[in-house]
Amino acid sequence: MKNDDMKNLVIIGAGGCGREVLQWAKDINRAGKRWEIKGFLDDDLDALDGKICSVRVLAKVDEYEIAPNDEFVCCIGNSSTRKCVVDRLKAKGAAFATLIHPNAVVADSSTVGEGTIIYPYALISDNAVVGEGCIINMYSSVAHDSVLGEYCTISAHCDITGMCTLGDRVFMGTTSHVVPGSKIGDDVYICAGSTVMTRVRDGKKMLGNPAKIVRF
Repeated sequence: MKNDDMKNLVIIGAGGCGREVLQWAKDINRAGKRWEIKGFLDDDLDALDGKICSVRVLAKVDEYEIAPNDEFVCCIGNSSTRKCVVDRLKAKGAAFATLIHPNAVVADSSTVGEGTIIYPYALISDNAVVGEGCIINMYSSVAHDSVLGEYCTISAHCDITGMCTLGDRVFMGTTSHVVPGSKIGDDVYICAGSTVMTRVRDGKKMLGNPAKIVRF
């Protein structure tokens, strides 16, 4: 029998990230039932065609009618788009879940913002702060005393070492690294495999080891 107080999870984005998060939500439910998984919102109603998937696309994002027990998680990889979609839905009264996989390691002293998704085998260490709406992918780490702003996207196998500060909407590509004490501005894009060893101003794209600014 369904508990009337149980939330219905609605996943925004039926692409790869959203389908992964569907599995992580199932894993969380196995550890202790938290949600009825309702389905996806996606502006491409055919996004699941050809995919094996246990739930369906319910509606386009802006056409969905929010139900009283709905709880949302946003799985759009682009940080700015993710924030825009979340803000639109919050204006309509949507509540967002913080989703932490049971196999992630999250220190008791850390802080994780609303709507953040932490994948399996990620590490959030002592006194680390992860802002609202972030995505921390598999095997990535946020070391002690580091601070991430809102809506950062940290790809798989990334390393944010101790005492780093990342601004809002930072993107780190797969296997990229930030050395201890680094300060990264808002909207910085760190290319896959790069190692940032300097202060980076807002809006820069960094590539290489050591990473240098990519000139447009």
